[in-house]
Amino acid sequence: MKRLIYLSSFLLIASITVSSCKKSSSNNSIVGNWEITSLHEVQVDSTTTPFTVTKTDTTTVHGHTIVISFFADNSLQEYDYSTSPATIESVGSYLVRGDSLTLFNGSTPTSTGQTVKFSVSGNALSIFINQNSPGSSITATENFNRL
Repeated sequence: MKRLIYLSSFLLIASITVSSCKKSSSNNSIVGNWEITSLHEVQVDSTTTPFTVTKTDTTTVHGHTIVISFFADNSLQEYDYSTSPATIESVGSYLVRGDSLTLFNGSTPTSTGQTVKFSVSGNALSIFINQNSPGSSITATENFNRL
């Protein structure tokens, strides 16, 4: 009976140790291929009187069907499937910290990335953009489905 208790205790401690040593990767939820399903964007130009407000609701980005691939090595590629064959629109890298996604041009993260908020729910990815610069602002929500 004592052997059974010791064995059970050993297995319990071993399973806790192994599970606590697993590498945690917050990128896992975003890794994969994502096709844009909708874009809602509001641009405000405050350099005009009255302000110019432009609203966009579409399922494409400037008429293009876009797929973004996030890879486990923190690289990404954006494809345009409006043409045949599909073309690579951009190559970059990304970092995930909680619900913040920082996107970088090029393969190496630099200090000048664009940080946006994001959420993944099942096979749906939403990216929330809020950019302000002197004279203008852009607020956008991009929705994607996992392929």
